[in-house]
Amino acid sequence: MLAVQIKNINYSIRKRPILQNINFELNKDTIACILGPSGSGKTTLLKLIAGLEKVQSGSIFINGQEVSNPKKHTPTEKRKIGFLFQDYALFPHLTVKENLEFPINFKNSIHNIDDIIDLIKLPNSLNKYPHELSGGEQQRVALARSIISHPDLLLLDEPFSSLDLNLREEVRDDTLHLLQKSNVSTIIVTHDPFEAMFISNQINIMDTSGSIIQSGTPSELYNNPINSYVTGFFGETNKFQGKVNNSYVKTPVGNIKAPDNLENKNVVVHIRPKGIKLNKQPTPVNGTKGTVVASKLMGSFSFVHLSVLDENNKIIHVHSHMPPEFNPKLSSAVEIEIDENQTFIFQN
Repeated sequence: MLAVQIKNINYSIRKRPILQNINFELNKDTIACILGPSGSGKTTLLKLIAGLEKVQSGSIFINGQEVSNPKKHTPTEKRKIGFLFQDYALFPHLTVKENLEFPINFKNSIHNIDDIIDLIKLPNSLNKYPHELSGGEQQRVALARSIISHPDLLLLDEPFSSLDLNLREEVRDDTLHLLQKSNVSTIIVTHDPFEAMFISNQINIMDTSGSIIQSGTPSELYNNPINSYVTGFFGETNKFQGKVNNSYVKTPVGNIKAPDNLENKNVVVHIRPKGIKLNKQPTPVNGTKGTVVASKLMGSFSFVHLSVLDENNKIIHVHSHMPPEFNPKLSSAVEIEIDENQTFIFQN
């Protein structure tokens, strides 16, 4: 059964398109992410699903029941959903414990306060009021309250955005475990691709036109992006332009095999930094040569900044991610190999 089905949703504000032809489905008891930059309409889509905005065209189904179309609008309180938007919306006159207990008093939850203590990591703050908490602490309480009510559908808008890095990773991990334990169908809005890959079963990538560009599992989107926009969403790439001749496109880091359907076409080539493999070599180097401009240990990998020459002897800068023990000296020569699994070619 589908937890959510969105059909042909379009939405405008003062004649400016915010969402265009949105279609997607969420299977029950799974987690989906709406991933996109600021201004792509992610939060607006979540508000339409929640019933906080009215549908202008198209329709929305929750658990098989149509809740929104231009002539029908089921009120938010009758949609059996929980949601957390970026402004938290805690009850200011209730303590943390009372805020967490509030949904339990009105719904049959599978959780209790003890279940949620580990998630919010505020064991000494249960008797404090929201104004006595930091922004990050308030967000954790609001997140916990939205989960503890055990709704049929949970909508989360940037739920970890105000947390510092270490706490964000910890709370995100705990949240994923709790959502999996609860079997709650969930849609999470985020602009962080790695957060989306970590927490979701399905990712829907939006662009600034308000359209969904590609949907699929994290693995499908990462390994088989359909265009340059999707490729670039999952981190920096080394980007080159060229023309395919005799099945290859010439780049400053070597000749790269291209798909047959791109023969004689102008193309853009993306190579992820970890797809630039380096070997320390004495000068002269056999094969494609790069010169080390900088090498920085980044913890789990070594970030190597190279300079290479194009066919016109113009200096081109290239980034490579290598194992942490790889630390070549400044100005040393390295041999470059390309991992085709980390290379993507699209018609320009």
